Amino acid sequence: MSYPKFMISLILVVCCAALSLNGVEPSNKFKTSKQNDNWLLYHDDKPFYIKGAVGWHDYKLLKSCGANSVRLRASQRQLDRAAEQGLYAMAALPVRGERNGMDWDDREMVEAQMQKVLNLVNELKNHPAVMCWAIGNELDWIPPGRPHNPKLWVRLNDIARAIHAIDSEHPVLTVVGTGRFGEKIKRISQDCSDMDLLGINTYGDIQEVAELADAHWPKPYVIAEWGPTGHWQVPKTLWNAPIEQTSSEKAQAYYDRYFDVISKHRSNCLGSFVFLWGEKQETTHSWYGMFRDGLMTESVGVMKYAWSGIWPSNRAPIVLNLRIEGFDDSKNIRLQPKNDYRASVICYDIEHDTLIYNWDIRPEVEIPKNSYAGGLEKPTKVMPGLINNGSGPHISFVTPT
Repeated sequence: MSYPKFMISLILVVCCAALSLNGVEPSNKFKTSKQNDNWLLYHDDKPFYIKGAVGWHDYKLLKSCGANSVRLRASQRQLDRAAEQGLYAMAALPVRGERNGMDWDDREMVEAQMQKVLNLVNELKNHPAVMCWAIGNELDWIPPGRPHNPKLWVRLNDIARAIHAIDSEHPVLTVVGTGRFGEKIKRISQDCSDMDLLGINTYGDIQEVAELADAHWPKPYVIAEWGPTGHWQVPKTLWNAPIEQTSSEKAQAYYDRYFDVISKHRSNCLGSFVFLWGEKQETTHSWYGMFRDGLMTESVGVMKYAWSGIWPSNRAPIVLNLRIEGFDDSKNIRLQPKNDYRASVICYDIEHDTLIYNWDIRPEVEIPKNSYAGGLEKPTKVMPGLINNGSGPHISFVTPT
């Protein structure tokens, strides 16, 4: 199914938070169950399909777009924010991995971390926003790709078993990336029998990953993070810089991956959390965020349609073409220093609104050694004085020296 062009971004809907009746707090029990070869997530005995996002931006808007869940850090403050909008949370527990100094062979470190996690679960398990517990994120990944301790999965399973002993009403999972996924999924299946489900972070390889999970993971899973094609998966320039998709190319990817993959694997997949409901620095300042300076991109509109079946009443403009005059191959745009050039963008707005353009030129981000998920990156600053007449779809600019 192809994402129809001219569809996208902005709607306001009144939504109601969950209310207790007659002073009695409602039940909040989640469980997984297999019915007629299909795995389902139940909330208080009613089927619950996860329509969620990873991020922190405007939960009221998230709810109005049709979402019912959010992936967030396990804390009273974060859960309160979700509960205010009637959202349920995959609550991420603070489990350190080897990339942050954890030694899974050190008994004292392992026990201290276990106790810290259990104390937090005990504190928050009755919060009305808790849906499930996530034990860490991609704990097998140690930049720049060093092997992890083979005891990792057994140690995480120990945490899952201990959580079940104090909270039987919320499923437990761990979240993994897709590096060496075929081998990994078989090992987790063997060593993590106490996990109720598995969380998977996947981008351009989502189709292959869903098929491997269906084949080798004996329980349900959730796509815990997905979105545009990853910076390690896209074509690169001849000097090895990844080429970022336009916002419209990203919107097409969101549409295709939701309707062609996630929705078609519902026999084992309990839903998903789209990435990223916010803005962040990772490779560029715009690669993964679905917002820019607080404004909604086309991808927000796509997710509103995916979650609710309704397109926004006012859609974000579509980027049809972006180019520097005289250059047709995006992999090999070589500009001379201190020279004049022209650039243009072709956009379309389905409501024929007047569009405002804002151009800037920035240096490439320097990615520090052993940086994980953009954590050590610093956004680059705009280089002033290079662009002439930068308020329309066509500009002239001077390259830096």
